[in-house]
Amino acid sequence: MAVTVKGMGVAWGITTSGYTYTGSATALNVKTTEQSLTKDAEMVEIKDANGEAAGLVFFNPTSEVTLRVYPFHASSLSSAATAAAALPAVGDKFVITDASDASLAGDYVVMRVGKTRSAGAQVEFDLTVKKWATDLSATIS
Repeated sequence: MAVTVKGMGVAWGITTSGYTYTGSATALNVKTTEQSLTKDAEMVEIKDANGEAAGLVFFNPTSEVTLRVYPFHASSLSSAATAAAALPAVGDKFVITDASDASLAGDYVVMRVGKTRSAGAQVEFDLTVKKWATDLSATIS
């Protein structure tokens, strides 16, 4: 579908170009329908002699991405059913590539996964991945 913008320019759509993870497959063959990014950090208030906040210290920054995707496979229905079973595991390294949005790209750790099946729609995965200032995605052996 071609997109025509008139009047006011706005960012539209999803830009993420790919996902890989360290589980049973190296590429998650999905189409993204929704993504959200949350940046967070721990915080401590520094108080003065009267107990009033006089300063703030932020530390341990994190980025968390929540994705809703559906698996797809163009060659056959049985291949699509196999793809619908290929959820990443909690703890897997999960890499997001995105040439258009550097705030999303990076090495994450899978924190939460879910799968939804219904009679009237395709299988959907809900994934929550997280990254820290220090890369914690590598597996220690």
